[in-house]
Amino acid sequence: MSTIITFYTAANDDAAEDQGPGRDKVVLGNFDVFASLEEWESLLLDRSIDDVDGPEQVNDEESPIILGFLPALTKALAAANPATLADLTQRWVTARKQDGETLDPAQARTIVDAVAALARSRRKLYCQVA
Repeated sequence: MSTIITFYTAANDDAAEDQGPGRDKVVLGNFDVFASLEEWESLLLDRSIDDVDGPEQVNDEESPIILGFLPALTKALAAANPATLADLTQRWVTARKQDGETLDPAQARTIVDAVAALARSRRKLYCQVA
């Protein structure tokens, strides 16, 4: 199964749903975005995976699903330095492997860097899954 995952920013939930991804989008695919966002929250915010809030679906549609990032996760991604992003990537690849999913470390780093760059825009961060 192929999944298209588009990370983007928007002014608010309504704009994220009504306008969708704009020019600042990053289109990726084929990884478990739901588990990954929870893992990023756990790893970056130093929370047990059992205590994470996870992303919130901001629309009522089945496809595409639009997820809003937790503000604290967006802030942590925006503030992360290259060493922190490298550590996040390594720990994320390991977590996905433990769950039976293989991520290429170089591609995983590209994903983390691209999403962190979007987070630095100081706008709300979203993910569309189709």
